[in-house]
Amino acid sequence: MTNLLFIWVAMFLVWTALNAPLSAQKTIFGIILSFLIAVIANVYDKEQKKFKLKTFFYLIKYFVVFLRELVKANLNMARIVLTPSLPISPKIFRVTTSLKSPIARTLLANSITLTPGTISVELDGDTLYIHVVEGDKVENVEDLKGPFEKILREAFE
Repeated sequence: MTNLLFIWVAMFLVWTALNAPLSAQKTIFGIILSFLIAVIANVYDKEQKKFKLKTFFYLIKYFVVFLRELVKANLNMARIVLTPSLPISPKIFRVTTSLKSPIARTLLANSITLTPGTISVELDGDTLYIHVVEGDKVENVEDLKGPFEKILREAFE
């Protein structure tokens, strides 16, 4: 995970230096491009000297699914905020993940945090504590992991 973050930041700094002065569009494009370069660098298996294409394709699928879930969560939070009675019932749930890879667990926790209405409070081993704004509407605690866990398992394990 540290390697991914380091490469991402380094690539973005290079992008920034080469494209100054920056506009909002250049900055967003630079963030996305440097992230893709960092992911590609991390899916290279140095021992076998080949790319793990399966991981790369699952990460693309993950990104598309994440964007879809992000839009749905934003629309739901907009509905909650615009409702005069503000129908919230905050709760914290304990969820167990079957992911073994540290990077997969971290991506799962971050995905949950980045979707509005939920936040990962703590990741302790295979246990994840999630704060949910509409806690009363949660029927199955496993649904809080959304489609993320399955895709991350396929990508990293």
